[in-house]
Amino acid sequence: MIKHKNTIWKVLLIVLTASLFYYCGEDSSTDIPSTFTNVTDELAYGWAEYQDGNYRAAIDHFTTVAERDAEVADAYNGLAWSYMRSKDLPSASSQFSFVLSLAKLQGNAELQADAYAGMFLMKYVNSVSGTLSGELSVDNAEALLVTGLQYADSTLKLQSDYSNFHDPDFDAAALKKLMAYSYYSLHRFSESLSFIDEDVLNSITVDTLTEEVNLQSDDDGNVFGIFTGGGVIKVLDIKDKSVVVISGDAATTDYTPTDEEEYFDYYLQEHDRMVFKSVSEYSYPQRTDTLTSFELPSFYNGGGTMLPTPRAGVFQVYSVHLVGDDTELRYWIFEPTTLIPPSFASNYVKLLKDYPYITTGKDFVLTYSFRNYEVTYQRTDDFLELIKVMEAYL
Repeated sequence: MIKHKNTIWKVLLIVLTASLFYYCGEDSSTDIPSTFTNVTDELAYGWAEYQDGNYRAAIDHFTTVAERDAEVADAYNGLAWSYMRSKDLPSASSQFSFVLSLAKLQGNAELQADAYAGMFLMKYVNSVSGTLSGELSVDNAEALLVTGLQYADSTLKLQSDYSNFHDPDFDAAALKKLMAYSYYSLHRFSESLSFIDEDVLNSITVDTLTEEVNLQSDDDGNVFGIFTGGGVIKVLDIKDKSVVVISGDAATTDYTPTDEEEYFDYYLQEHDRMVFKSVSEYSYPQRTDTLTSFELPSFYNGGGTMLPTPRAGVFQVYSVHLVGDDTELRYWIFEPTTLIPPSFASNYVKLLKDYPYITTGKDFVLTYSFRNYEVTYQRTDDFLELIKVMEAYL
């Protein structure tokens, strides 16, 4: 048995030796390159071709590097930027995603920042070109800008003084200017201003005011709050004032910390609106109360049967029914006239009289979301002039 094993090994050695002579002999000498570049040189050649605008050649060099050493993250970064410059956005997006994963694994924050910057630029260019060509709807173009701005934020968090060697003109200053323009295009002027030189703000008169802002929602579930005076350029402070204090016939709001206290994410749109996530995008905290109805005189904006909630800023009602009866009732969040105390605007739900039992003194179960803020902010009467200055800057 041992003799047979030795014989088999001798045969295998003869076959292997013959194969080596066959593949390495004179007939295959043309397959061996006369010169051999290392990975570092190939990477350098790739970036040189990139900077000369020869993106196809750059892709070839970066591909060679990736094939020789799959852990050279900069090769994939070069591929991503080259594909983007070649307008092959799907390939660019795929490579940028791989760069982020590999660079994060390797702890390379600088390369992560560069990849995020490239992804922002890609989304920005796609949005602008799609808008100009008419290929993108306004909503889709804005969605690209919003996603791109998240990438840009990530760039600056990783590298506040962002710069790169392959596109030296696209540095932190250029990035911020494109971010300013993106926010401006989204009518988010406050955030756009944060990326603009302070000299712009020095050209206008700014006042600081404090105002109560009650959240509202429209029929599509969009959630927002309105500043009555407009001209808002920056929010300085925000407090939750969603607890209602009832004293006699008067109802006011007062800041009281509760377990339900929560500040929702928002942004300023144009100059008079705080925009929050819609009810389909975010599950807002809900509260269920048993409330006793009362009748509001008709001269108060038509009056009617009302449910007073102990929380101000009711912006969404999910369910309302009589205690002991699961029949869902129709309602609307009461919109008063100027004759009614402001508290009625934010915490009264009017029941539509579809059933005989909808009268005063009945107990109803109401499930709703609410929020009322006390907001301190900066505003200006020169807002239109500010817009002109911003447009000139951008």
